Amino acid sequence: MKESVYVEFIRMTDEEFRKFSKWSVRSYAKHLIKSGAQKSYIKAYFASRSEFSDVFPEGAKTSNNYLYVVKNNNNEKIGVIGYQNSPFEDNAAFVIENVIKEEFRGKGYGKSALLKLQEDAKQKGFSKMVLNAFKYNTVSYNMYEKCGFVVIEDYEDSVIMEKYL
Repeated sequence: MKESVYVEFIRMTDEEFRKFSKWSVRSYAKHLIKSGAQKSYIKAYFASRSEFSDVFPEGAKTSNNYLYVVKNNNNEKIGVIGYQNSPFEDNAAFVIENVIKEEFRGKGYGKSALLKLQEDAKQKGFSKMVLNAFKYNTVSYNMYEKCGFVVIEDYEDSVIMEKYL
């Protein structure tokens, strides 16, 4: 895997969140279809929208959510990453978003952002990080493994992975 590259996190503004929410709901619906978890785009879209509303009931200002815009050393906004207090267990950070724009992929930004996210969670007192990965997305799945995440639950279309911080 590539050597770490510089990334910086900034908290998402309300306007950035509005744009992000539209994109995220559509994107997750497409992932649900591609993974086989849903067959109908309409059902996938409504499932995605419902889950998004559950995760962000108060938008960008939802408490216990840490959602960041990822910037590179040229001050370009290259992605979005974030986590929340896990709804499943205490002291765990659950990754809710991790995406680097296509034109910046394959350059080490994803790995650097994930490592920085782990540092952020550890500084906030979390002892582990948990995430969901679609099995078909082998690039992300392999990056998580290379960063030390291990599968703890295996489903038909996705896995739950964790890493102690």
